[in-house]
Amino acid sequence: MLSIPQVAVDSTAVALAVDTGFPVAIPVDVALPLQALGLPSSLANSASIRALSAFLASTLFGGVAIYRYSGRLAAAADASTESLPLSVLYGFLAYGLVGFIVAYGYTQLTGLGVGTPALTVLGGVVLGGGLLALSGVGYVVLGVWLTHNAGIGDPWIGLVGVGLVGAAAVLVLPLVAGAVVWFGIAAVGIGGPVRTWVHADTAERRADGR
Repeated sequence: MLSIPQVAVDSTAVALAVDTGFPVAIPVDVALPLQALGLPSSLANSASIRALSAFLASTLFGGVAIYRYSGRLAAAADASTESLPLSVLYGFLAYGLVGFIVAYGYTQLTGLGVGTPALTVLGGVVLGGGLLALSGVGYVVLGVWLTHNAGIGDPWIGLVGVGLVGAAAVLVLPLVAGAVVWFGIAAVGIGGPVRTWVHADTAERRADGR
């Protein structure tokens, strides 16, 4: 009879199966709180629910941006449409920075002995909220550009229009492709303000923060 060797599993690793059925060992101390963002089965399996969720997210967070940054949206739209490739690049860099900050804070707190399950959920909420807040800004910036070129003064109309475009992409494309396109649309709107801020001097950054 053949003996099956026993494989010792390192206590610092966890096995994750990500829709493929294949386990992947990931060290606990570098596990990102992304696992806390696991999609409900109804959201993962229904394109219409995903599209509705995408539209509501862009409208809700974009609406907050209208009230919070209404005086800066026109300048942000000009900066974002000045160079679309650079806007996309800087937009995704902004997403990456948010992810890095959350991941860094997560690893530091776990190193201090903070409870991992609760911290994972909290990290996932913070990460998701940060990404959606950035996306809302991106959608409303593009909405402002759209309404300006159409001769319409209401930014809400532009926000709803761009939000519908993003929701349509989520509806017709597979899950991952739809998410990439949805965040990519927002990245165009985010990139201009981020690029302007990165290349501004200290005095301009302080003035912009007021």
